[in-house]
Amino acid sequence: MKKEYKPGCPYGTHRVLEPKGVLPQAAWKIDNTPEIRDNEMLIDVETLNIDAASFKQLLSGCTEDMDDGAKEEYVASQVMEIVNERGKMHNPVTGSGGMLLGRIAEFGPKVEGKEGAKVGDRICTLVSLSLTPLKINRVKKVYLDKDQVDVEGTAVLFETGVFSVIPEDLGDKLSLAVLDVAGAPIQTDRLVSPGDTVFVLGAGGKSGIMCCSVARKK
Repeated sequence: MKKEYKPGCPYGTHRVLEPKGVLPQAAWKIDNTPEIRDNEMLIDVETLNIDAASFKQLLSGCTEDMDDGAKEEYVASQVMEIVNERGKMHNPVTGSGGMLLGRIAEFGPKVEGKEGAKVGDRICTLVSLSLTPLKINRVKKVYLDKDQVDVEGTAVLFETGVFSVIPEDLGDKLSLAVLDVAGAPIQTDRLVSPGDTVFVLGAGGKSGIMCCSVARKK
């Protein structure tokens, strides 16, 4: 029997639980259940690349007498607490998220084969964890020096979500580091047309410089 999928909003508003009437990023809590809609993609999550400001804030709760093992356990507990409470890795103090690495588990019929991807492909998401429905079963490893967390869990990517299939010759951790700032330039390429005047706030940072480069090439 063919599986039936419920329709979903391209921007994921059907996942918003609290408060109603806002987009997923602005929401305090979203639905992270791994039952996808017709325009969503299910991901088996392997690694979270947490925003540097967020990771630093999580570490700030550690005391000086803690060794690395204790710090890892503390950060893991904080990540689990945030995700369990909000349905996403959206640090309530910094307001930031990050990105993830995982493997495509299922496509909704409306996004089947998006970007030429297929079930089983390993991908990096290029949209913030602050709007990505995320469910973590357990934290496997915390990398204090990389702002990364290996997990066992699932995530949902909306129809409008951007991602990149990881090349075979590019390692997982390197892919996360390289693509972490890639979301903004991709959006610039999609939005900017020849002849447009583009104003980039924060053009001195890595992402800003990349956006300027993309805009100039257009």
